[in-house]
Amino acid sequence: MSLSDYSSALVTGASSGIGAAIVREFRARGIVVHALARRADRLQALARETGCEPHVVDVNDTPALAALAAELGADVLVNNAGLGRGFGNVFAADHDDIDVTIDTNVKAVLHLLRAALPGMVERRRGHVVNIGSVAGLYPINSALYGASKGAVHLMGMNLRIELAGSGVRVTEICPGRVQTEFFDVAIDDASARERITDTGISVLTADDIAAAVLYAVEAPWHVNVSTIELQPTEQHFGGVRFKSV
Repeated sequence: MSLSDYSSALVTGASSGIGAAIVREFRARGIVVHALARRADRLQALARETGCEPHVVDVNDTPALAALAAELGADVLVNNAGLGRGFGNVFAADHDDIDVTIDTNVKAVLHLLRAALPGMVERRRGHVVNIGSVAGLYPINSALYGASKGAVHLMGMNLRIELAGSGVRVTEICPGRVQTEFFDVAIDDASARERITDTGISVLTADDIAAAVLYAVEAPWHVNVSTIELQPTEQHFGGVRFKSV
């Protein structure tokens, strides 16, 4: 199956950034898109712009989330909703920041999979796209956020084994730094946020990530694009480099 074989998609975290960009690309190709997020005003604006179907639901409202995913029976599920509260040192993290990061980045994804996958398996048609991060592949200075995205990475690897022979594909998109509202939500202190975001380099855009999602979903039915890692040209992960002072 490729995108032409699918008729509907469910995109979480759809009110801005990467989620909204994915909604626009899918709608441009005639896919019925169910856009899910908490911010009603932004969802309504996106619906007027694209013709998507808005659903004001918090991904941490498990009963509402599971019921909606099961009812819609979407061919494509894009797990995009995520955040990075407690982004600094875990020993300084607030109790609530730990809970909301794990609940949003890990638990909500699992509950959506549990609700959406039975229909895909029964139809022998479907595609799960998880928006991960290079933070789930390489060490970064945030044990909490890295752990949540590392869980998403292993979740996808194991899920492919579970779904072998079902006709359902699983893709993980692992971006580096992207120009979104991520750090506006992750870091309250304006000066600390500026130190992290003022990189002086050209970072990725939400449209770059949406293009990667399209590449994976539009692949021929016999091709599962398992993982796409993309980062700004001037951002690098891995390896060890020493510099004398």
